[in-house]
Amino acid sequence: MYKILANTLFMGKKLVFVPECHSTNSLAQELGQKKELPEGTIVVTHHQSRGRGQQGNAWISEAGKNLTFSVVLKPTFLAIQDQFLLNMVASLGISGFVHHQLGRPVRVKWPNDVMLDDRKISGVLIENQIKGPVFTNSIMGIGLNVNQKGFLQGQAVSMNMVSGQDFDLQSVLEGVCLHLEKWYLRLKQKGAASVRQPYVDSLYAYNETRTFSSNGRQFEGTITGVDGHGRLAVKEGEETRLFNTKEIQLVF
Repeated sequence: MYKILANTLFMGKKLVFVPECHSTNSLAQELGQKKELPEGTIVVTHHQSRGRGQQGNAWISEAGKNLTFSVVLKPTFLAIQDQFLLNMVASLGISGFVHHQLGRPVRVKWPNDVMLDDRKISGVLIENQIKGPVFTNSIMGIGLNVNQKGFLQGQAVSMNMVSGQDFDLQSVLEGVCLHLEKWYLRLKQKGAASVRQPYVDSLYAYNETRTFSSNGRQFEGTITGVDGHGRLAVKEGEETRLFNTKEIQLVF
C-alpha cells in the first residue's frame, strides 16, 4: 500500500493505488476521462498485467517487487514540437535517483532507457494528450526494477541485484518523484537548455564508436547528440545523420 508523498511540492499529493491493473498509463487515462486530475497525480500498482514499454514492447515485472507507476503532468508551458523534453526530464530524474542510491555510474540509452552496468534498470513510456496547439495531459509511465532478484531478459538488472539489499517501495517512489519534480520544475523555470545538455552528457555510448543497425544495415558510428525533436545524431565517417526512435538500434 502506498501513501501520499510528504516531501514533494506537487507530485504525489493525490495518489491512486490499485493492487493490480492492465497498465498504470491506461488507468490514468481512464480516470482522467471521468474526472479532471490535478497535476502530479500518481497512479501506482504492485502488478501490471499488460505493462507497455517503448515501441509496443511489453514491460515485464514481478508482482510486488518493483516500482510501476504513472504521473499525470500538464506541461502547458511546452510547445508541442518540444515534447521530447519530457523524455529528458524522466530520464534525468530516474538516473539521478538511481545514482544517488547506488553510487554507481548510470546512463540513458536513447531515448529513455536507464542503464546500469550495461543493463536496463528502468524504462519510460510517455503518452501525450493534445488539444489544438497545447497539451491537455502528459502521462509519464515509469517502470523501475527495485527488488527483483533475476530476469528472463538478460539485459535487465535491479537495484537489489546491484546492492544486495531490499528497498522500501514507498521510499523509492518518494525519492524518484523528488528527482523527477526537480527536473520538471527546472525545465519549466529555466527552459530547454537547462535539461538538454545534461541529458546529452548522460547518454549511453555518447562520443564512443559503436555498432548500429538501421534498415537492415550494420555500421560503425558515434553518437554526437540529440536534436530539438529528440532525434539521435550519429556520425558515420564524415556524415552525421538523424534518426527517429524506430529507425536505429545499438548492437550489443
